[in-house]
Amino acid sequence: MEVKKISEKDNLTRLLVSGTSTAFVNSIRRAAMNSVPVMAIENVLIYENSSVMIDEQLCHRLSLLPIKTDNKVYKKGEKVKMVLEKEGPCTVYSKDIHSTEPSIEVIDKKVPIVKLAKNQTLKLELEAIMGVGKEHAKWQPGLVAFNEVPDVSVRFADPKEQKAFLATVPEGVFHEKGGKLVLSDPVSTDIDVAAKAVETAPGPQKLETKEGSFVLSVENFGQLETNELLFEAANVLSEKAKQLKEELKKI
Repeated sequence: MEVKKISEKDNLTRLLVSGTSTAFVNSIRRAAMNSVPVMAIENVLIYENSSVMIDEQLCHRLSLLPIKTDNKVYKKGEKVKMVLEKEGPCTVYSKDIHSTEPSIEVIDKKVPIVKLAKNQTLKLELEAIMGVGKEHAKWQPGLVAFNEVPDVSVRFADPKEQKAFLATVPEGVFHEKGGKLVLSDPVSTDIDVAAKAVETAPGPQKLETKEGSFVLSVENFGQLETNELLFEAANVLSEKAKQLKEELKKI
């Protein structure tokens, strides 16, 4: 297996994974989204909430705030205390949440939570817990998707047909090679664009893919870096494989 970075912008990373199978890449995708533990606010002790926002809605907003996670120190089920105290008039932001542990903090400090009018008060004790995405979406560390690398070539007998075809697809997607049109950059070409191109091409055309090659797209929510997220997903699969081996020894 070989892994290469295609691009990285903000929290979105695209990787080229070669020499593997659909089943394996899909297993990594599922493990990354559903089985890698991260921190999220689970319990809220409300001492005072005189804002216009009801307790249930306030707790829901707090639970969806992404929290920076130190997965080398904290394991699934472990907890960290946080506090939130503000008095109006003001807007309460995520930066107003303070953690008892320096390594655990809300990632985005500018998320508005609620507005407090004069004499309105918010006094909360929060409990962040390490959990996994299969239990609730608030513990999902990111979005992971993959597609096969398209391998499309289109041959035309009539130059006019080729010109008409090129007018239907984005510029630069195809270039001429050996008397036919091939994808200029299969790795970066969206497979939907390639499929649409095949549909609009005259004659019997077929969308093909490069066997064993996939583009893995990972958008992390900030709790973990992309490399950490995929590394932990691989660890999850490795542990499950070890458990299976141990159980098989008992048969």
